[in-house]
Amino acid sequence: MVASADSRAKRGRFLWRLWAIVRLRCPRCLQGKVFKGSFAMNDPCPVCGVIFQREEGYFLGAMYVSYLLASVFFLSLYFVGRWLWPDLNPYLGIFFVTLLYLPLVPAVFRYSRVVWMHFERGACPDDVSATIYEKVKQRAIEREGKQARP
Repeated sequence: MVASADSRAKRGRFLWRLWAIVRLRCPRCLQGKVFKGSFAMNDPCPVCGVIFQREEGYFLGAMYVSYLLASVFFLSLYFVGRWLWPDLNPYLGIFFVTLLYLPLVPAVFRYSRVVWMHFERGACPDDVSATIYEKVKQRAIEREGKQARP
């Protein structure tokens, strides 16, 4: 069975988007960096200008992604530990898994936000769905840009 050109193109777009998520890039242009520091975000995108935080409370959905990522990590490591050391006290196992997870908190924070943005922008890709908050923020950014130029 030969794959159609359309299915190859869809697979290519999916892989390109997945690569952008891994590299923590913008959901619209797939090039601009989302984060400028460990926790500080660029807003808007330095390449295409899309506003990442579309409204107040926008990243509430990222908490669900964070919960999913943390749960997968905790459960898989816990059950692997129970399989390797069946006589280990369960509370001690949870303690060790928590210690292993703590250094990953910044990465989970960053990836949960980027995954959420890609998911949400995939559902509402157009700027037609822009909220008042996003439009006002865009105008303020444009005004700041005009004032910065002599």
